[in-house]
This record gives sequence, structure tokens and C-alpha cells, in this order.
Amino acid sequence: MNIQDKIQEKINDEVLYKNLKGFATAYKASKENAYKGLDFEALRTRVHDIKDRDLNKVMEQFHQFKANVEKHGCKVFQAKTGGDACKYIADVMKKHNAKFMVKSKSMTSEEILLNHYLEKEGLQPIETDLGEWILQLANEHPSHMVMPAIHKTRQQVAKIFSDYTGEAVDPEDIKAMVEIARRFLRESYFKAGVGMTGANVAVASTGTIGLVTNEGNARLSSTVPPVHIVLVGYEKLCDDFNQALDIVRVLPKSATGQTITSYTTWIKGRVPSHKNEDGVKETHYVFLDNGRLAFFEHPKFKEALKCVRCGSCANICPAYEMVGGHVYGDRYIGSIGLILTALYQGDEAAKDILKMCIGCRACSFNCPSGIDLQALISDLKLVVGKKYGINPIKKKVFKSLVAKPGRMKSVLSLGANFQFPLTKTNPSNQEKIIGTIPMLPKEMDFRKFPALASKTFSKRFYKDGYDQFSSERKVFFYPGCAIEYFYPEMGLAMVKLLQKSGFQVDIPKKAACCGIPAIASGDPENAKSMIYNTLDNLQEPKDYEALLVLCPTCGGAIKHEFLDFTKEDPNRYKKAAQLGDMVTPIGKFLEKNNIRFKVKGNKKVTYHTPCHDSRSLDYSAEAFLSKLIGKQFIPLTDSNVCCGFGGTYSLDFATISNGILTKKIENIEASNAEILVTDCPGCVMQINGGLMHKKVPVKVLHLTEFIEKYVEIIGK
Repeated sequence: MNIQDKIQEKINDEVLYKNLKGFATAYKASKENAYKGLDFEALRTRVHDIKDRDLNKVMEQFHQFKANVEKHGCKVFQAKTGGDACKYIADVMKKHNAKFMVKSKSMTSEEILLNHYLEKEGLQPIETDLGEWILQLANEHPSHMVMPAIHKTRQQVAKIFSDYTGEAVDPEDIKAMVEIARRFLRESYFKAGVGMTGANVAVASTGTIGLVTNEGNARLSSTVPPVHIVLVGYEKLCDDFNQALDIVRVLPKSATGQTITSYTTWIKGRVPSHKNEDGVKETHYVFLDNGRLAFFEHPKFKEALKCVRCGSCANICPAYEMVGGHVYGDRYIGSIGLILTALYQGDEAAKDILKMCIGCRACSFNCPSGIDLQALISDLKLVVGKKYGINPIKKKVFKSLVAKPGRMKSVLSLGANFQFPLTKTNPSNQEKIIGTIPMLPKEMDFRKFPALASKTFSKRFYKDGYDQFSSERKVFFYPGCAIEYFYPEMGLAMVKLLQKSGFQVDIPKKAACCGIPAIASGDPENAKSMIYNTLDNLQEPKDYEALLVLCPTCGGAIKHEFLDFTKEDPNRYKKAAQLGDMVTPIGKFLEKNNIRFKVKGNKKVTYHTPCHDSRSLDYSAEAFLSKLIGKQFIPLTDSNVCCGFGGTYSLDFATISNGILTKKIENIEASNAEILVTDCPGCVMQINGGLMHKKVPVKVLHLTEFIEKYVEIIGK
């Protein structure tokens, strides 16, 4: 089954949709409550710094840990590969004639497919985490790192238990189902010759491991059987208990929204065991490499080894919420799962699932380890795109059209002149849209597409004489492709507003793409050409107060990606750095310059925060609008959650895009607002197109259009 078929299967799963939507909503509130009164940024910076180390430091921690546990009689094995780890664990079981092994939840064991290996050897691993046991009975792998069976309903679990036990199981009696699990699992602890756990932290200075759980099964797995095996990656090492407690402090809050888990267990050395002749448990520590040690030396991908395995990158991922972890990931789940699949299993295994990242950056801003997950995914997309190629049609369009500004202008101008047989006026808002697109696949027919503007923004800017206005206070405006070719009125509204306020607005010598479409598609060659085109057509920064953007994705590209693509060109790099420091969203610029407004009318207004406004440019106009509009402003539920656009993502993964948009529209309708304001032309295209398609009578306006139509300037 190819990736699109897998996606469609999960999109059609109504149970999965309800489960993940309900969890995502509850998680956000729980996490916010768990961190209440704490400085999340300070905490995650601390965890990031704790885990910021090179290979030498990691090996120093390992040898200290090894010396501490060996002096207590524990055994330490360094497994180069997953196969080495599996063989060692199987050999320990065979040595002790142990047919059964009880396991607490361990994503590292999932990584190396330990259960499959042991079963082939005639050995029986028994999962003791409730969710993991359910999936073991169902012959499935986890769909979430912390809540492995999140995709299952109680009705499905009841059927699994009934098939396993041969008993009638009431799906409404959750307590009874838990009792069934307890009854069948409890005996496993006593018949197992070996117990296995992972470790959330491994404290080098004392040789102690920490286990963070909610069910107590890790305590039983590590204490009841006569042999304890700890399977742990080198990245779990830390110096001391102060560092360990910092990690444990954020882990449950980000994982499940709990202040603290039910059980936090610390194990040092060998513990008593009445089943052993010497009265002490035999303990083995299996440290897994499987590629980790090499990546501790990588300048970028070492960041992925800072992960604390909380799963929060899945919890807040709009794409994961649509399809779940059996598609959005592999052995590891969520954004970090896409990355670790590439690092541990190779780019061949990751090349398709990496494309499913929409690039909203929510994962990066929620990671308690401070990992810029989206940036790593973007880098890996470029790696696999260069190695395996991208969609040939995209490649052709990027190379022969988008990377050549003059040709793009000519082709789209021609398209604007000859599109009229396909266009019509939408009756609800009088906007020009494409009425029918020949041969449009059914899955892409979930929104109305805007018509190309009859005249580009640049043409209207010069034709209407906006270039004639001069002032000592000057700003530079980068319109981007959407404003230039689809929504020139957004840009012109901003120009008029600023000129009324006494600012001269200059624009690029020639319209050029910022390169984000190529970057997101994994095409570094054409991305570089587009970025160079843009830089070469932007004026020197020294003459301007700010570089204004109405598309935060373009602004984020100038601020961040331009630096990555110009490192080999000192002059362009310098210019990119200077311009990046100047990038400013229009709302932020208006607030900074104390331009005062008065609202006309009493329309009920809500606001959608574009992903890259809040996460690339550190700004949202929500507070600005709320203060301006007052009681008529209605906060939008999940305002800062992605609308599902993502540029060409909405075409490549139309079913996911449609699902994300549907949730956004549900929240818009629930607000009862008459107008939705946002400050990204891509969000306007997506949300307005979806509302028109569903015939929902809510007007969608860019912030600049809203100010032009419903607000008047009253001074500075």
C-alpha cells in the first residue's frame, strides 16, 4: 500500500478522527495547566543545554555510569546495532532458561523490533503496559510514543480482550476491562525469568536510572523477575540528579499534560531478589548505538538526540491528528519520528513520510527539549529530494518558471488574460474565482480557487503612482508571489495605509519567489536560484526602517532559510542577515509606530493566527485586534493551529489539508463571527476557499484589507 492509500485509509477512519481530535483538544488545555506558573521557555532551554554535548562528553558520561554500575556487580553491554542488542538479550534469556520476559514500555525496543526477534528465537516477550499489551494482542505497533493505543476505542479493546480471554466483555465497563488486564498480566510477572525496562534518564555520577510511569508495571518488571535488563540509548545519559530532575520535570507535562506521573522510580545498582542464590538480582545494561554515536558528531542532526520521548510533537501536529502514528511515523511517531526514521533506518525508509510534514512549526515551539524539529525535517527533505528526486512536474515548474522571475511574470500574465472562460463571480462575496478546473482530482475539490489578478501588484503600484510618494521615513515591502499575482489589493491596502501615515514604500525591482515552495518540496538547487533572485532584487537594507511582509512564510524564509542558502556567498549572506533582522509583519510595525485607529461599524470579528507569524516572526495580531475592536472581537478556538494550506502541500496531500481545514472551519462557524481576519495570503486562499466551497457566509480578509474597509486612522 503506497503512502497516499495509507493516508486515505486513515482519513476514512471515523473512530481515529474522533479519538485524535478529542485528545488534541484536551491535551492543549492540560499542558497549559500543567505548566501554569512555570517558565516553559526557561525550562526547555535548560533541558536543551543539558543535552547539548558532543561524542566525547557522551562517552565520558557512559564510562562514568559503567564504572558506577559495574562496582555493584551489574553487567554493561555496548550494542553497535539493533541486531546486537536483540541477540544479547535473547542470549541472557536462554542462559537462564527463561522462556518469558515481562517488558515495560520501551520505544527503544520498538526501534530494534525486539519482540519479533525474541519470538523467532522461541522466546515470549510480554508487554505489561496496558496500551502496549492491547496492541500486542492485536498484533499492531504503537501509534504514539507515550499513549501507544490512542487510536483504539473501548469497544475495540473489549473485542480484543474477548477474543483473547474467550469471555464476554462489556465495552462500557472500563473498570472491568482493567481488571481483566490485571488478572492476566499479574501472573506474568511471577512466571517470567527476565524483566526488561527502558530508562527515561541514566545518571552518570551515581549509576542510577529513572523510570517515569503511570501504571506501576515498570516497578514490577524490574523487581519481581530474578534478572533485570535495561535497554537504553546513549542519549538518555546525564551528569547528575539535578539534570535528571530537570528532564523529569518537563517530561510528564509535555507528554500527557500531567504535573507529575503516578510513579517516578529510581534504581541504583543491583536490588534484592529472593529468587537468586546470592539474594541479589542479576542486572544488565544494554546501551544501544544503532547510529546514535555517529550523529552526536553531526552539526545539525545531533539535535534530534536531545529528544526526551514525550510525544508532544505528535500531540500538537495537525497532520498527525488526521492520520495517526501508523502513517505519520514508523517505529517512532510524530515529527521526531520522521527524523529518527531517517537517522536510524535510513533515508529510503523516511523519504515518503518526511513529505507529510506541513511545516507549521508547532512541533518546534512545543518541544520541551528546544529542538527545532521542523528545521531538521526541512533539512532532511532537501537531502532525500536531492538523492531520490522530487515530483518531475514540480521540478520542471520550479526550474523553468518559478526560478525565472521574468518568465513567470509573462506566463502568469498570459494566464490572467486567458482564464476568463473558467472564472466566475462567487455570489456570497463577489470574488472572482475559478469556477471549474478541468480534470481536477476529486480529493482536491474541497475549496474554491481564486482567479489570477488581471494586473499584478507591481504593475498597479507603478501605474497608480504609488512610487511617486516620497518621505524621509522609508520602508521596503516584499510582496511575495501570492500578493503579486493573486491578491494585489492586500498589498495596495498596506501601501495606502502607510502613505497616509507618512511612510514611503518601495518594492523590489522585479518580483521573485522566496524559495519556500522548492525548500518544502526538497529541491535545494532551485530553492537556491529563487533565493538569489530575491536577494538580488531587494534594495540595500541601510536605506530603510523595516522590511515589511504580508506573507509570514516569505518573511520567515528571509529571516531564516536565506542564511542557510547563502553561506557560500559572503556578499549575499551579509545582505540576507541584514534583511532578516529587518523583517517585520505589518501589524507589528503599526503597533511599534503607535499608529492609532478607530473601528467603523460593529461587525463581529475573529482572527486566525498564521503559523509563521507566531512561530517564524514571533508575532500575532490577535492582541492588536482584540484591543482595537473590543467587545466585538471573538477569540477563535485553536486560533494558532494550522489551517492546512502549506502551499503545494494542499495539493500533494489534499485529503490531509482538507481535514485540517474542516476543523478550522468548524471553529470559525462556532465563533458566530461575521468576519475572519488573518495576515497571510496563503491562509486567506485556504480558509476563504473552504468557506466558499461549503457556502459558509463568513467574510475572510487580510489584516490590511480589514483596516482599509473597517478602520480609520486617527493619528499617531
